Amino acid sequence: MMISNKVENIVILNHHATAPDTGGGGRHYELGKSLSEAGHNVCVLASSYDNGKKEYLTYEKVNEVKFSERFKFIRFKTAPSYKSTLGRFLNYINYKNYAGAYSNFGDTPTIIIASSVHPLAWIAGYKLSKKYNAKFIVEVRDLWPLTMYEDFSGLKRKLVFSYLESLEKKYYRLADAIITTAPFAFEYIESKYNIDKSKVHYIPHGIDIEKFDDEQKMSDDILSEELSEVLNSYFCVTYTGALSKSEGLSTFVKSAKLLEQYKDIKLVVVGGGPEKNKLEKIIEENKLENVIIFGKQPRKYIPLILKKSKILFCGLMDREAFKYGISKNKFYDYMASNKPIIFCSNVRGSLITKAGAGVTIKPGNSENLAENIISIYNNYDNVGEKFGSNGRRFAEENHTVKIVSDQFLNVISHVK
Repeated sequence: MMISNKVENIVILNHHATAPDTGGGGRHYELGKSLSEAGHNVCVLASSYDNGKKEYLTYEKVNEVKFSERFKFIRFKTAPSYKSTLGRFLNYINYKNYAGAYSNFGDTPTIIIASSVHPLAWIAGYKLSKKYNAKFIVEVRDLWPLTMYEDFSGLKRKLVFSYLESLEKKYYRLADAIITTAPFAFEYIESKYNIDKSKVHYIPHGIDIEKFDDEQKMSDDILSEELSEVLNSYFCVTYTGALSKSEGLSTFVKSAKLLEQYKDIKLVVVGGGPEKNKLEKIIEENKLENVIIFGKQPRKYIPLILKKSKILFCGLMDREAFKYGISKNKFYDYMASNKPIIFCSNVRGSLITKAGAGVTIKPGNSENLAENIISIYNNYDNVGEKFGSNGRRFAEENHTVKIVSDQFLNVISHVK
């Protein structure tokens, strides 16, 4: 791996990037922190609108937060709020305009990384790269518009795809390098747009293992009395994250009916989102007493919740884009927790299987899910603990923030 010693001035565009000062974190905060500690200057351009909380983190037009002398976040008050699909798209446009016009960087940018929470970030990123004669790197978090294939149909799908595919075609070709979080995305980019696969670099998500371990050591007192009691008293099969349709949570909750004879097993759902009412209805209609839904918890509580759980659940509905693989942040939290994982998905190249961190089964089958829960439950001291240790080792060897930041620097070295 070739890494240049030159100090780079790196600008990262991510509409939804979050940081610890507002209770968040994630890929670009951790990456920026690591790159700045390696001696580079990093500025992340984000929005102050929190899509999860549906509120603004700050009402300043432009807000600057410095995490160190070399690392800062700039947040733009983008509008309008996400009250409709149109509102969301107008917010995207507003972010593109703010980010593309921003100039108060201090040091002249040498590297622009535009990340596709949505592809309009590429427009702003390319504009900045031309203005400052900087190298332009496209990061593909989701394969737009393929990731939305199931969300549209008919004429609307045709119009949306036509526009977004035109952006893909243009900015994949203009980019000095393309970074993807999906391991097989190069196949899509090469076959659809005739982009040489040597230009495409797979860099998955990473995890700050030391921070995760420190948060696992936090006292139970930070948790609600009810959540703490459940985690300490039962064999908990736990899901943490957004309660969205794509996560396969209906299957998870329905599997509880088949586990009722195991009085010490509880299914625990920790999070908030649009599927909550649907899940509560399933619980009520089936009179399930072995499923408990807790609200969204602060990010720093999650390692402790995972530590106190016995099995961790992750699911994904079928999507056309998943044939190119995925990289979910949840995977690395789960693996770092040293617990067995059940992953319900048809996604290609399951990381859980690759790591030997658990089992990957087909989605939508609550009976099969229950059978796998029982199998690990009955063999926990052998099979369960082996899955857990395999996952932890895999995360340490392949997915630390330091490893990921070195991979970014390697790409940067090749485009200079």
